[in-house]
Amino acid sequence: MNDSSRHIIRLIILSFGMLLLLSAVPWSRLTNNAIKDFDLFEDLFPSEQAAMNSSIPVDPELQSLLDDAASSNAGGNGGATATDSLQSDSIRTDSTMSDSIEEPQIIIADAAPVRDGVVLIENYTGSDLCLPIFRLALTEAGSRRVRVAVLGDSYIEGDIFCQDLRDLLQKRIGGEGVGYMAMFSEFPGFRRSVRQSGSGWEMHDIRNLSSRDTLRTLSGCYAKSSGKSKAKFEGTKAFDGTRSWTNSSFVFISPDSGTIILTASDGVPYSFNVGASPHPQILSLPGLTTSFTVESDINRLVGLGTYLDGSRGIQLDCMSVRGNSGMGLRSLRKSLSTGISELADYDLIILEFGMNAISPGQTDYTSYGHAMEKAIAKVKECYPKADIILMGVGDRGAKKGSVVKSLPAVAAMIQTQRETAHKCRIHFWDTRAAMGGEDAVVDWRSRKLLNADYIHLNHAGGAELAKLFDSALQKAVNE
Repeated sequence: MNDSSRHIIRLIILSFGMLLLLSAVPWSRLTNNAIKDFDLFEDLFPSEQAAMNSSIPVDPELQSLLDDAASSNAGGNGGATATDSLQSDSIRTDSTMSDSIEEPQIIIADAAPVRDGVVLIENYTGSDLCLPIFRLALTEAGSRRVRVAVLGDSYIEGDIFCQDLRDLLQKRIGGEGVGYMAMFSEFPGFRRSVRQSGSGWEMHDIRNLSSRDTLRTLSGCYAKSSGKSKAKFEGTKAFDGTRSWTNSSFVFISPDSGTIILTASDGVPYSFNVGASPHPQILSLPGLTTSFTVESDINRLVGLGTYLDGSRGIQLDCMSVRGNSGMGLRSLRKSLSTGISELADYDLIILEFGMNAISPGQTDYTSYGHAMEKAIAKVKECYPKADIILMGVGDRGAKKGSVVKSLPAVAAMIQTQRETAHKCRIHFWDTRAAMGGEDAVVDWRSRKLLNADYIHLNHAGGAELAKLFDSALQKAVNE
């Protein structure tokens, strides 16, 4: 090797070392976000969170609303404005921080009520008591299961927020297990509260359901078996209540007769012969276990989900679909909901949506609000015995030059969500206000509670938000 070749090799090694050192510097914190942090190996070894946030399809329900708005604007009146409909740039995938603001419009949402430093849950039901159904259910938690559903998008994907809220509630009130689980996950390792594996399932959710698909449930998804399918769920030590549970159930629709095998952690398989039926069927294995396996040889078997829980205390089901706008709930099937409610009826339903409908230049979300009114009305029809809380969107960052500030459109969305809750006579919680209000996103990112997109919570951020929400929940049911 000649001197020239050695010189080039030294230069390459030196350059690589310099890049490695630079990638370890917390640039965003040192430069007030003028320079973003970067990972030298991110493209070679992308994190599971980065993979989750890439290529997120647009919710077709939201897309349909935008198409209708475009047709209305092109209808010849020439006078349709943003007040009449969402603008066409409202298509968001809540994945990366590509937003920017040059001349932000001042948007002021109604102030959230605060008591003793806690942002309160707002009660628009007409009842003097906040959360009367959930409040009564808690008094019965020693003798029955009190079930809570949290419906949302990628903001809570991977059980973020839900896992910590569940843990807080179960430690205080009792309960065990993670509750609802979809039959398959593309990113099973991201979730800390359960280990999931399996094969032979084709997943369907609100992003790819046709208008003719009637399998519309609260979870927003279902799985179809290829004829030989398996799903396994194992407890973890991440939280006290996720190590084990005492009841394991599988909810399904069988298009044909066949065999389903359920196995708990004792390794003993229990074989069930099931018949064809268009209605939901439920199979359960009672007994303390740290794992649950479902196997089937029925072609096109529809797996609506499994439920891993106990018979008393709090159970909190995380039902998240990335990209979900919440509008798909308008097509919720009451017959399916009634069938599933034999196992999983709800005392409280929490709705976490809206981030996907936000656009940097949009300050009016009237059309989205109207669509969500219909969605909430359908949820109330299918689950009449549940209190409902609509969560306002969390804070979201945008760049003005090199400085990150709150996206002005966020306040406009929150105001629409608050008005929607008022019209639907449900409860509302101002997530952004609880986070700290204007520019909270900057503080949360500096505290390493948000991802680099200045949108999504990480696990630490989910834990922080769960504490804030739990404080509000305690105020609501104890006062």
